[in-house]
Amino acid sequence: MLSEANIINQLKMAFPNYIGDDAAVLPFSKTEHYVITKDLLIESVHFNCHYYDPVSLANKCLQVNLSDLAAMGATPRYIVLGLSIPSHYQDTLPIFLNAFTTACQRANVELIGGDTTRSPDKLFISVTAIGTANIQQIKYRTGAKPGDVLCVAGSLGYAHLGLQALEANTEGLTLFKDHFLNPSARIAEGRWLAAQKGVTAMMDLSDGLLIDTERLCQCSQVAGIIDCDTFLPSKEFDSACKALACTPLNAQLTGGEDYSLLITMTPTTYHDLNTTFQAQFGYPLTKIGLIEKGDGVILMQHQQRLSREAFKPFSQFGELS
Repeated sequence: MLSEANIINQLKMAFPNYIGDDAAVLPFSKTEHYVITKDLLIESVHFNCHYYDPVSLANKCLQVNLSDLAAMGATPRYIVLGLSIPSHYQDTLPIFLNAFTTACQRANVELIGGDTTRSPDKLFISVTAIGTANIQQIKYRTGAKPGDVLCVAGSLGYAHLGLQALEANTEGLTLFKDHFLNPSARIAEGRWLAAQKGVTAMMDLSDGLLIDTERLCQCSQVAGIIDCDTFLPSKEFDSACKALACTPLNAQLTGGEDYSLLITMTPTTYHDLNTTFQAQFGYPLTKIGLIEKGDGVILMQHQQRLSREAFKPFSQFGELS
């Protein structure tokens, strides 16, 4: 079966120095490197124009790329935009372009080029983001070590509930809909975490906590233990889950597009890093588990191991469903 992992693995065999992290790293000086990423968003696959207004869509297609740079500890610098435009979107395009320009200006990035073409039926958006980072501070997925603490900076499952609410045309649940429609890359947090020597690995959470933790562990050749007892959903989160007929744990483990940061750090530095992080950014680093020797990810709740098969993460080609 066609799968994203198989495609990436085939290409990675040919280009092992550049493929496998949130972004590629290219040197341009003795101290600074370029950090480059690309995302492709397709109408009816990644977004639905029935609930995505052009302003939200413009912001999101930028932020999902900036999130990849944040996960590497990079500062965004430049953007390249490609558009394949169907006839039904031509009247809306000026609003989208104005909103994309505004979003770039707010993020302090420069649009330096791209391409446009006609599309027979769907809107295609291709964004390439280029950042810079100090060579000593770039974080990869490969640095996690046994004994490290596994943490999350940001929310889990909020965007998933927002998507479900929008797809079901459920009234209310504005908080969750906004998390899905209007994400914000954690650039400042990523840069700060990347500068900390105690942080060993980092990536962004785009496809969901479970599958992204598995990816990080595979790259670092370690095992991860996720302690589901650390997930403490708010009353509002619980209520939203009941309204949407889903369980909080499933939403938190498999829900994608939160664009939070997944981090590993040495156990001796967690307390001090968390204290400083919370003082600076106004929310804590949530400790969700540990890294051990081995491979794969183990889910624990109430001191019992949960079945991995009970949780079906998102996959681009449906191979994990």
